Amino acid sequence: MNDGSTDSSAEVAGRFADRVLTFPSPRGPAFARNRGAEVAKGEVLFFIDADVFCYPDTLAKVSEVFASRPDLSAVIGSYDNAPPAANFLSRYKNLTHHFVHQNSSSEASTFWTGCGAVKREVFLKLHGFDESYRMPSIEDIELGYRLREQGYRIALCKHIVVKHAKIWTFRSLLSSDIRDRAIPWTILQLYYRSIINDLNVSWPQRAASIFTCLAVCLGALSFWNPWFLAAAAALMIPVIGWNYKLYRFYYRQGGAWFCLRAAAMHWFYYVYSMLAFGTGCLQYLARRQRR
Repeated sequence: MNDGSTDSSAEVAGRFADRVLTFPSPRGPAFARNRGAEVAKGEVLFFIDADVFCYPDTLAKVSEVFASRPDLSAVIGSYDNAPPAANFLSRYKNLTHHFVHQNSSSEASTFWTGCGAVKREVFLKLHGFDESYRMPSIEDIELGYRLREQGYRIALCKHIVVKHAKIWTFRSLLSSDIRDRAIPWTILQLYYRSIINDLNVSWPQRAASIFTCLAVCLGALSFWNPWFLAAAAALMIPVIGWNYKLYRFYYRQGGAWFCLRAAAMHWFYYVYSMLAFGTGCLQYLARRQRR
């Protein structure tokens, strides 16, 4: 699908694809993918993002999973642990995503279009992605909620990996995590009255967010009383414990200096995630009142 691109994307895609759907103006990935699903002829729809590269055996592995697991309706994979972008934020973000998927439940709680496949019959029965998401957001997560609600099974297959080539900046990271993910995901979870205990919203991660925010508040109060700083440090001990495997992974991937910076960025992630969660709750309540 060529969703209103202004470069040579359609021409490049045409060299490799049997058919390219082109839309005159951008309508968002949910709309574009739904149109692609409508004209697809295969039994399984496979989705990847524009900045993701498959390995030579990725599609074969997806096919093998469906062949061996007829009970499954959808399959998702994982980013690999070798992102090509060399800047710190890209390595931090892409490696964290890899770690989360590799350490989450194989019985997936949601769907993911970074590397995801779903049976076309099921996809069309559920009317595909919610096209009210006009920008890249949580349209894949929302589909996953509907799949699970209808009793369909989704598997996270950790041996199916792809390479994420996105170059993250501080601005794009915050915009994606807060505006495009955390806030709408909070609203979605409140709508379904179900906060999953998996991925980066498991109960230890929720507790770590609360502890980190409390530690930041106590750290600010330490200007008036230094004992607050000791209390803040004490709160961070369980946070480090809950994330010991992640920080050890950072160390193995990039050494001590990368680990320290990545851990600090991870704590900052907890702070802005809590702020986004609060914003999402307020927006959800406002929507309910308007209704």
